[in-house]
Amino acid sequence: MILESFGLEKYMDELIDSSNYQLRVMKYEKPKTKDSTHALAAHCDTNTMTLLYKNEVNGLQIQSKDGEWINMKPSPNSFIVLIGESLSVWLNGRLPLPSHRVMMKGNED
Repeated sequence: MILESFGLEKYMDELIDSSNYQLRVMKYEKPKTKDSTHALAAHCDTNTMTLLYKNEVNGLQIQSKDGEWINMKPSPNSFIVLIGESLSVWLNGRLPLPSHRVMMKGNED
């Protein structure tokens, strides 16, 4: 659907065959400390796209164009979609490739 919306449907088979695909499931538990900690260092995903399901653990940050880290606060039971390097290359950079990280902090109680 994304490739079609950018007029690339005639290249779809070639683009799909040019990549390896993976499915990775990760779950972050609430940290036991009140201090902020890097759960996942800053990076861009190399895949096509990443789907993140919002759970009770917050901490996802997206880096803005000016380098500021923005806390993501999605609504409950929602998904966040991040573009990966493969899709960004296929689209010649027409969708931004987000640098992101996970910074977590334990509860105050």
